[in-house]
Amino acid sequence: MFDTHIPNVPVAVEAFKSGKCGSHAETLKTYLPEILEADVHNDFSNTGPLPFRAAVFNMERGTYIKAISAYFKHHPMLREADVVFANELDWGMARTGNANIAADFAKTLSFNYVYGVEFVSARAGKDGNERGLHGNAIFSRFPLENAKVIQLPIKYEWFYKQGDCRLGMRNAVLAVANTSAGYIGLVSVHLENRATPSGRKAQMEFLLNEAEAHFGKTMPVLIGGDMNSNTVDGDKDGEMQYLADHPAEMWHRIGQVPAYEPLLDYAASRGFSYADCNVPEKTTRRKPMDDGRTVALNLDWFFQRGLTCSAPVKIESIFHKNGLIGALADSAAEIAAFQGQELSDHDMVMVRCGIA
Repeated sequence: MFDTHIPNVPVAVEAFKSGKCGSHAETLKTYLPEILEADVHNDFSNTGPLPFRAAVFNMERGTYIKAISAYFKHHPMLREADVVFANELDWGMARTGNANIAADFAKTLSFNYVYGVEFVSARAGKDGNERGLHGNAIFSRFPLENAKVIQLPIKYEWFYKQGDCRLGMRNAVLAVANTSAGYIGLVSVHLENRATPSGRKAQMEFLLNEAEAHFGKTMPVLIGGDMNSNTVDGDKDGEMQYLADHPAEMWHRIGQVPAYEPLLDYAASRGFSYADCNVPEKTTRRKPMDDGRTVALNLDWFFQRGLTCSAPVKIESIFHKNGLIGALADSAAEIAAFQGQELSDHDMVMVRCGIA
């Protein structure tokens, strides 16, 4: 049973701070080894069809998980999702009611799932926080096998982020979906936002090396997640401010992400295509600025190898009850309560996939 020893978190934090352990991975392996392992749940025997539909959604901690779950249950497209790659899911954080966001979503939608911890908060076990975890997940109608968590190279040191001290690193969750047509490799990944485009490319290179080692060179693979392809050095506030001050440049970059983010064409050069499974000029992130303006960004992507992909689409993450299937029949009061709610600062993206 996956768990964490909350009493060890302060010890781990002090050990890392003092230099007793040389890296985040060594610190976690010594004091919180469970955090490096995949949390796997195959609780449902239902199997999705082929071709299947996949979604990517950064849930922004899962603050509005009840509304998110209702939207996936009733939306005419989201309810058809057989695989969901999800980012930023809390587990045991006071800000989200100490809920296990991945478990709650999976139970409500009858998904199997694999969860991998990115970070453990230094405030775990205090200030109202329980486990203090934050991570990524794969949700699937198919049984999930051979799951693994890959820790990505660190391109920003979150341990020293004022007011948000964390142990851990960006990661990817890998698993094999056992479908009626054979095995398909699935990867949910979250690249670093506070990094340069070259830093994100390095993380993608590491991920693809690990994915090929895990799945082999012939298994079909679908990768999805928040690539944080913001076209700037995300650790320099002035660069994001430049986009806010120059909206024409912001919109230009939204449609030209590969020219600024080498991770996309690098992945394609390795056989992981993005051109056929994404809406190229989509906007999936609404980043609020201190002055009240919003910067639109194109951050969420699919990559595929050995699959045929079609009908990519973006779905806005604002709860609209009009057009929801069954809304009036079985959840009228619940649906009405969520009307107009922004579910996350990211929109969802979806694609239809079959085995080539």
